[in-house]
Amino acid sequence: MYKKVIKAVSVICIAGFAVSLCSCEVKKNNVTTIKVWSPDSHSKTVMNDIVKKWNESRGKEAGVQIEYEIKENDIQQTVDMAFESGQAPDMFSSVQVEKHATANHIAALDDMEGGAEFLKRYDPESLVGGAYQYGGKIYTVPCSVNTFGLVYNKDMFRKYGIVDENGEPTPPKTFEEVREYAKRMTNPADKDYGIILPMKWGAFYTVDIGQLAQGSAGRIAFNCKNGKYDFSIYKPIYEMYLGMKNDGSIFPGEETLDNDTARAYFAERNIGMKFAGSFDVGVYNTQFAAKCDWGVAPYPRENENEKYYYHLGTGGSYSISTSAREKTSDDILLEIYELFVGPETAKTLYKEGMAIYYDVSVLDGITPKEGLKGWKEFADIVKESKGPYKDTGVTLNGVQDAKDYFYQEVWTQNVTVDEAIKTLNERYNAGMEEWFKNTPQVSIDKYLNPNLDLSIKE
Repeated sequence: MYKKVIKAVSVICIAGFAVSLCSCEVKKNNVTTIKVWSPDSHSKTVMNDIVKKWNESRGKEAGVQIEYEIKENDIQQTVDMAFESGQAPDMFSSVQVEKHATANHIAALDDMEGGAEFLKRYDPESLVGGAYQYGGKIYTVPCSVNTFGLVYNKDMFRKYGIVDENGEPTPPKTFEEVREYAKRMTNPADKDYGIILPMKWGAFYTVDIGQLAQGSAGRIAFNCKNGKYDFSIYKPIYEMYLGMKNDGSIFPGEETLDNDTARAYFAERNIGMKFAGSFDVGVYNTQFAAKCDWGVAPYPRENENEKYYYHLGTGGSYSISTSAREKTSDDILLEIYELFVGPETAKTLYKEGMAIYYDVSVLDGITPKEGLKGWKEFADIVKESKGPYKDTGVTLNGVQDAKDYFYQEVWTQNVTVDEAIKTLNERYNAGMEEWFKNTPQVSIDKYLNPNLDLSIKE
C-alpha cells in the first residue's frame, strides 16, 4: 500500500578486502530497529510469526527490523517509565491518548505522510472519543473487540455434582452461585480449588472486577445519567471475592499471580473457574492447551433476572511514538502500523481464535480453524455486549485510586465493604470536581447521557 523506501548508503574503501569488509559493516549497522510493545501474550506465537515473515521480506528490503516484545504486567506503567528514562518503544499498545499527546510522546496519524489516506478506511463515528483522538487529531484506531465471560472446568463440575438432570455441567449465573460453586469444588486434600484470581495482573481490577458491573447493574462507577460516581454497584462483586477468600476456595497465591501464570495453572491443574476474555481461546487451545474438558459461560450477574448488556472491549490499538519518525520514514511506520492493526492480520488472528476485528464485515467468509473450543461461545456473547461509555477525569491528589484502595484496604479487610463504597464515592466525586476545576475548557455535558439504557428486553 505504501511506497517502498530503501536508504542508500555510499561507502568508499580503497582495497578490495576493505571494500568487502566495509560493505558488510555498513549493512549490519544500517538496519533500523523499530521496537513494538504489546500486552497481548495470548497471540504472541502468531504475531511473532507475522513479524518474522515481515522482517525477512519487506523489512530486509527496507533495512528495517521489528523488535516485538510482550509487556503484560501493567503496560501503561511500563510505557510511562520508558518515556521518563528515554527508552520508549517506537510503537505501543494500551495508550492513554490525552496524556501522551499532551506530552508530545505520540504522533497524530493524520499529520503523517499518508496518514489521511490510511484513515479513510474508518467510519468517522468509530473514531469519536478520547480513546482515539485529542485536540481534533487522531492518534490511534480501533482494532479488535473482546468479549468476556467465565471459563469453567467441566470435569470438576461433574466431579462435585454441579450438573443438570442430564449430567451436564451448569455454570453459575449469579455472583452468589460463583461463591457457592467455588466452595463446593475446593478440596485441598485433592489439590482442587474452585477459582483462580490473577491479582498481580495489571488489568485485574478493571477486567475481573470493574467489567462485571456493567452486565450486572447496567453502568460503570460513573453514572452518566446524573453525573456522579457511585461505587455501590461494586458491593456484590467485592463481597463475592471476599467471601471466596474467607471460604478458602481461591487457588493459593492469588496476589502473586499474573494472568499468564493463572491461565497456565487453569489449563494444567484442578481449578474450577476463571474469568476470561475471548482472547483466551488461543491460550487454552494452543499456548497452554487445557488438559480438562472446559467450557465458556457468560459473566454472572447479581440477579439473573435483571439483565444488562455485558462490557464489550473496544479501544485503541497502537500509537506511534514521535521519536520513531526520526528513525525512519512515515511510509515505513504506517506500513508497520498496518501490519499490526490492518485487516490481513485481523483475519489471521480471527482464524486462529485470538481476536475479533472491530469491523466484523471484514471477517465474512473466514472460517476459524477446526478444534477451537470456546470460540463460538465467546463470539456469541457479542450479541449481548456493548461498548462502554466514558467516565470523567479525576484528580485524586495523592490518595489511592479505586484499584489500590481495593488491594490495600478492601482485600486486606482493613475496612468493611460499606466503608469502602462510601470512601470511594467521596474520593471520586471530589476528584471529579477538582479535575473539572483544572480543565475549565471541558464540560461535564460531554459525559452525560440521561437516556442511556443498557437493559436487555426479552
